[in-house]
Amino acid sequence: MAEFDSSALSIDLDRIAAVCEEEWQSLLDDMDIEPIPERQDLRGFLLNWAAVFTPEAFPPALSDKMAEWMEDDLAVKRSEWRMVKRPYIGAALFALTGSTRWLRIQFNNFDNGGSQLRTFYHQTLALIAPRLTFDEDLIARLEAGLRNRYFVMSPPLVLYAVSQGDAEEKIANLTAWKAAYPMNSDEEKTVARFLKGEPAPNPLQSWLLRSSSYVALRLGAQGGVPSPSGRLPIGLGFSEVWERVQKHPLTSGYVSLERPGNSHSPA
Repeated sequence: MAEFDSSALSIDLDRIAAVCEEEWQSLLDDMDIEPIPERQDLRGFLLNWAAVFTPEAFPPALSDKMAEWMEDDLAVKRSEWRMVKRPYIGAALFALTGSTRWLRIQFNNFDNGGSQLRTFYHQTLALIAPRLTFDEDLIARLEAGLRNRYFVMSPPLVLYAVSQGDAEEKIANLTAWKAAYPMNSDEEKTVARFLKGEPAPNPLQSWLLRSSSYVALRLGAQGGVPSPSGRLPIGLGFSEVWERVQKHPLTSGYVSLERPGNSHSPA
């Protein structure tokens, strides 16, 4: 039973839709500011969060505008720094459509040689990680990062652990990589814990909590058009959204790699 099943609270979908529209327009208004301000990442994260946890609230017309905007950079090769303006929107579109086409930027840069850029691309996949499937190319890029002994490779290992896919294959890959490559301390400990069937510390939790705090404050500060009824509750049950957030494996302090025989449901 959900913790808040008896609560009369519900989510105002109109409010979330209005915030998404406003954040999208603000993101576009500040698109050409250099260096890129943090607020742009937070706006993109909010759109990604809404697409993952409250897709019922996401305006179809907005997702169409986002898709049209994304097409520009998918068709033409841009500089790396230009590309950092797109990944959160691609992740939101993947959450809404299930098409990995929108994740091309993250996938192509999964083993990027720059630790700052690489970490950013990994972070933009965090909310959608339980729905992802690592194909041969993405697995090869993860292996390349370990082989090259890149720093900050525990986040992609955690993404891999919570993704869709056969647990035995994941364990076999981790076993092979552990034997083949000397690893940095964090990565070595993460792999060792997964292979022992133990949960590993989640390196993405503090970042997710900080970004999610922006979502909470932004939704609370929305001053746009009120819902038609002029009151709450309307829309989706609070308990249902709370459960969706709580079930996401990367909101916990520790992450487990599901063992054979255990089911893993996408968030």
